[in-house]
Amino acid sequence: MSLLQRFQQSMTLNGSAPACIQQGKIFGRQGFYNLVCVFAKSLHDVGVREGQTVGVALGQTTEHLAILLAIARLGALSLPIHPMSPGDAKRQLMKRFEAQWLVTGKMPSPMPADLGFQMVDLSQLQGPLPASGLDFLDRWPSPDAPARIALTSGTTGTPNAVLYTHAHWLSRIEKTSLSFDASTRLMPGNMSLTMGNITAFAALLAGGVVVFQKEGANSFGQTVDLYGVTHATLTPSAIPDIAAQIPSEGCAFPSLRELRFVGGALPDALFKLAQAKFTPHIILPYGISEVGLISVASTELLNQTADQVGPCRPGVQLQVVDPEGNVLPAGQSGELRVKIPQMPSGYYMNPERTTEKFRDGWFYTSDIGSISTDGLIRIEGRMDDRINLGGVKFFPERVEHVLNTHPLIKESAVFTIADPAQGKKLVAMLVPKKAGVVAKDMKAFCQQNRLNEKTPKMFVFAPHLPRNASGKVLRKNLPAILQASMKASSSL
Repeated sequence: MSLLQRFQQSMTLNGSAPACIQQGKIFGRQGFYNLVCVFAKSLHDVGVREGQTVGVALGQTTEHLAILLAIARLGALSLPIHPMSPGDAKRQLMKRFEAQWLVTGKMPSPMPADLGFQMVDLSQLQGPLPASGLDFLDRWPSPDAPARIALTSGTTGTPNAVLYTHAHWLSRIEKTSLSFDASTRLMPGNMSLTMGNITAFAALLAGGVVVFQKEGANSFGQTVDLYGVTHATLTPSAIPDIAAQIPSEGCAFPSLRELRFVGGALPDALFKLAQAKFTPHIILPYGISEVGLISVASTELLNQTADQVGPCRPGVQLQVVDPEGNVLPAGQSGELRVKIPQMPSGYYMNPERTTEKFRDGWFYTSDIGSISTDGLIRIEGRMDDRINLGGVKFFPERVEHVLNTHPLIKESAVFTIADPAQGKKLVAMLVPKKAGVVAKDMKAFCQQNRLNEKTPKMFVFAPHLPRNASGKVLRKNLPAILQASMKASSSL
């Protein structure tokens, strides 16, 4: 069965029930189905055809969800493009994946010349409802036809991509719907990301409602309370700003049955803050964009220890290996490799990277971690992020965990820069909660917490850390930000 077949089935169960809520506007299930039909027919009328690639640069909207289904109905492939990305970044993605169309909510002005693809504004995708609904074309895409280009986070470089068929896309959705039913009111994560659109479809197909919020920390609580949201997705970095909007003690969102955190580790201090202020029902999934959900740390497990991400999900095989590929015993640290039924066999349009990461039926995650004797997974960090200072090897999270416990520090990121005398210098970029923090105090704080040789040699302050759409810190950007800051200071 394909995603489209499941979608049609779910829409006929109760056409008058709500499917989506967006800033006070309710889309019934029949109305949402009609929107998909109109979009599919309109895209076909402007020239979108089977096998073509269509970029989608839309925000958190009902139309975004409907466009993805409309593109799939035509047998075309949807390519996620973050709407806030610079124009050059959008064009590079479109060119890289040979996309012929870009659907956007706002046309640029003036329109760039020689784009190499055609832009389609949402306002163009209007027209009468096809009398035969989604059956306006005789040919339906088969379950094994390509449907979606899913991008990785790209925190350490250019994003990679995997190709979803209709059947695989549906499989990912069904494996993600851990607790969704007709009573679900889901506020999804970023729809341009794999987890965002997958959870949205999972709620929709389970008979639930997808609730879209406005941007900003203030709107999260307002949306949860106004629409009785039961399931929501956040990044750990969003916790302090949302918590700051809640003046009183106690859980502010009693309707939340499940608050899922994605986009990085959930430090113990942030977990406790979210549990005290938001809801006690917090889970932490561990998954890989390329292959899917691997494990989920339940609320009970997080209450015991915040540095575990749970046991493997059913059907998932996970091993810890050394650099030569030898399987390590329980408790020892090494690279995690995973095997999941129906996972992709390689990257889309990137054979070189495929050879490196997909080997002998396994996907090599580049995550360093261990598996305990009772099967619990612990993630220590990314291979690409590991720091080597004169033979002392450690992950930046080790230092950041200490820095983030300082009462005047909101968050931090640790990285290295070239140093003529020592080869490398350890730098900490800090986001203070308020003015008054000085580097001398931070150095003393690190020494008090026995960081020793892991104490940064330089402390710099910034209003925020650079993050990608999934909320992960873009460590590769930190040296350039430091250099630009130093250059600006020297010119004053």
